[in-house]
Amino acid sequence: MIPSFLLAKLYVKGSLKNTDSGFEFALKNIIDSTMLIGIGPITTGEKSYEDTAITMKLPDKTVSGAELSRQNSIPVRMGVPITVSIAGDKLVEGAQRITVAATTSDIGKIKFDINDTVN
Repeated sequence: MIPSFLLAKLYVKGSLKNTDSGFEFALKNIIDSTMLIGIGPITTGEKSYEDTAITMKLPDKTVSGAELSRQNSIPVRMGVPITVSIAGDKLVEGAQRITVAATTSDIGKIKFDINDTVN
């Protein structure tokens, strides 16, 4: 199992921002290449987002969280950024803590916190 403090380093500091449809942030794999087979819930405050509320933008395609499975996984390569977009409420300005849960093909379930500020 990978410690959560190391997983938190996947987050690209300063990438958390509000969008027209909710908010987004970027992740960049610094650990080892893997296959993502599930994502969610992503939680902020009292709100929790799963499935179609989560979209991941890779350099070559965009995938909904609801589409991910062992049969329909996406590669998470070292050094390649992924933008994670959440359709829902915008974040209030100021410090935010977001909990990200995901499932990879080789490690299984992972969970880590993102701490950043929305301006």
